[in-house]
Amino acid sequence: MKLVVTGHGNYASGIESTVKLLAGGLAGVDFIDFTGDMDENGLSKKFSEEIKDDDKIVFICDLLGGTPFKEAVKLSMSGEKDISVTCGCNVGAIMEIGLQLSTFNGTSKELADKIVSISQSQTKVFEHKNIETESADDGI
Repeated sequence: MKLVVTGHGNYASGIESTVKLLAGGLAGVDFIDFTGDMDENGLSKKFSEEIKDDDKIVFICDLLGGTPFKEAVKLSMSGEKDISVTCGCNVGAIMEIGLQLSTFNGTSKELADKIVSISQSQTKVFEHKNIETESADDGI
């Protein structure tokens, strides 16, 4: 199984930088940027080259409907490989799945669903709460 993180600008290399800082890198996870000097065909060629030796792939894209997403979907529709496409997943989910990737034996769809589920569970709003404390005799 291979994960391919992709997105506009330096999205993928930015995620890669964060992952390297926190986990030292992840085997089986590749990062492909879609930069301003590329077109759809160039991106599709990069994708095809990156996954040529893999039968199960999950693409993790930055935006629903963006060029990286659309090109990954086109590859998934070829039927030649077990490919699933996600978007909007977070670094925590990528790291959690990436660290477990070598032991995962399911389909790309099962892994994609797991990545999305983890991303959703890690998306939170911090809420301030007033905590009442009893004052101690020593003033602390």
